[in-house]
Amino acid sequence: MRLIIQNLVVVFWSFLLGEVLGYIGGQLEVLSVKPLTMGIVAVIVALIGVNAITLISKPAK
Repeated sequence: MRLIIQNLVVVFWSFLLGEVLGYIGGQLEVLSVKPLTMGIVAVIVALIGVNAITLISKPAK
């Protein structure tokens, strides 16, 4: 259950921060950014990163 809640929090915050970073980066580079695509990419990268760190840092049994 803890892993599900952790992943939901990661999805929420990575989508939100991905949107903000995409907007700021688009404005700085004068590029058009697709907001939904930027959010989805941020969510995928964050989920891979968080789950990889969780698997790597499990204590040995």
